[in-house]
Amino acid sequence: MVCQQSADNEIDLCSRCLADMPALEDTCAVCGIALTANASTCGRCLKKTPYYDKIITLYPYRGLAKFLIHALKFNNQHCCARIMGTLMARHFNKPEHQPNAILSVPLHPKRLSQRGFNQAELISHYVHKKLNVPLVETYLHRVINTHDQASLSAAKRRQNIRNAFCYTGKTAPYFVAVIDDVVTTGSTANEVARTLKKAGVKRVEIWAFARA
Repeated sequence: MVCQQSADNEIDLCSRCLADMPALEDTCAVCGIALTANASTCGRCLKKTPYYDKIITLYPYRGLAKFLIHALKFNNQHCCARIMGTLMARHFNKPEHQPNAILSVPLHPKRLSQRGFNQAELISHYVHKKLNVPLVETYLHRVINTHDQASLSAAKRRQNIRNAFCYTGKTAPYFVAVIDDVVTTGSTANEVARTLKKAGVKRVEIWAFARA
């Protein structure tokens, strides 16, 4: 995908390009943000516990990880969804990561019609297939067509996303993993988790490819 060389690792990245994506280390045990101090939990999570139980991401949002996300999201390179979904499935294929269901962060129908696809949904299909965990895409909906989060401050992001989602499933799985491409401030993740917890889900983890 990047260097046009051959690869033999089941994804469209050679081993050298794959090595150019350093894994995230020394992150907050709750929100997954990088920590500079020798601590397990960041000050923001200590001050106010988020609705999600944990955000887990694989890579920093820069370099090749950012390139793959942009190639999928803005250039319709759908093979990047397979790359990201496969790498995420490898990371989460562990006994401690056994959700009862997987879903993706939904787009509003108007935004979906404009873009033509939901990048998080494409990624979630590969995670679902590799981990053999039920995919329940029709349970969570975005009911408010919010302003683009990228142009807003952290405080305005939280306000913008408030009550943007609804859960319509007749049952609530105990443990749900929510798939996304990138987590920035965590405002969307927190609102999704709030909606799921209100519906009766007991544990919500956010699984994303990259963390800004």
